[in-house]
Amino acid sequence: MNKLKKLWVENRILFVLFIIVSVCLLLILGVCVSYFFGSSKSSYGDRLDGIEEVQVTDEMKNNFIDNMKKDETIQNVSIHTQGKIIYIYFEFTSNVTLVEAQSKALASITNFEQKYLDFYDIHFTLENSGTENSEGFLIMGSKNVNGTGLIWNNNTEVTKDSE
Repeated sequence: MNKLKKLWVENRILFVLFIIVSVCLLLILGVCVSYFFGSSKSSYGDRLDGIEEVQVTDEMKNNFIDNMKKDETIQNVSIHTQGKIIYIYFEFTSNVTLVEAQSKALASITNFEQKYLDFYDIHFTLENSGTENSEGFLIMGSKNVNGTGLIWNNNTEVTKDSE
C-alpha cells in the first residue's frame, strides 16, 4: 500500500494528464465515428425518400411525348428523370419565337399530375436552330417544387453594333 501511495505522490500530475488525454481521445473517436459512419441508412441521405410512390413511369413519359408531338411547331421532344428532377428537351421549328416556345413549355406542365409537381423539380431546355433570317435560341428554365412559375436563364450574348 505504501508503494502505491508513494507512486501516486510522485506521479499524480502524470496520472491526471493521462486521464484527461484518455477522455479527449475517447471524445474525438466518438465524433469521428459519428461523422464518417453516421446513422443514415442510405449513402444519399433522405432526399429521395418517397420516390417509389411518385415514380415517373415509361408510360407516362411516352404519353407526354405523344401529347407534345401533336403540336406542329415541336420537332423533337425528350424526357428523362434523374433523382428528383425531370429533364425535358424541346426542339422547335425555325418559325417559333422564344416567347412562344416558353409559353409551350409552361403549358406542358399541365400534363403532369399534381403529385409529380409537388415532388419533382422540372428542368426545360428549349432549342431552335434558326434560319438565315433568324438567329434561333437555346435557353434553359426550371420550375422548383416550391415555386409557382418557371425561371429562365438569360445567357444570350449581347453585342453592340458599331456605327
